[in-house]
Amino acid sequence: MNDINEVNADEKQALLENLEEDEGIDLGAIFVAYGIFFLVILVFMPKIYLANNIYYASRDINYLQAQKEALKNENSELQQQLESTKFNFLTLDIEEIK
Repeated sequence: MNDINEVNADEKQALLENLEEDEGIDLGAIFVAYGIFFLVILVFMPKIYLANNIYYASRDINYLQAQKEALKNENSELQQQLESTKFNFLTLDIEEIK
């Protein structure tokens, strides 16, 4: 009685021949895959480069704008202090003249 799960010698030989015939991926397919990969890199690399440069430039611009605002505020405070000092000097000068 042959069990259904048993494999005879001819079937084993056929399986081994099928395994030996299967060589894997063809060399041409590998070249095509690498070609597509490098083509995709060539297409998207400039976009990525430009996006990074735009990001860093806008970050620098925002930093400089924040510095500009801080310096404007500091300048106005210094102008107020200068006006206050001038006023105090003039009032002291007037009092000394009297």
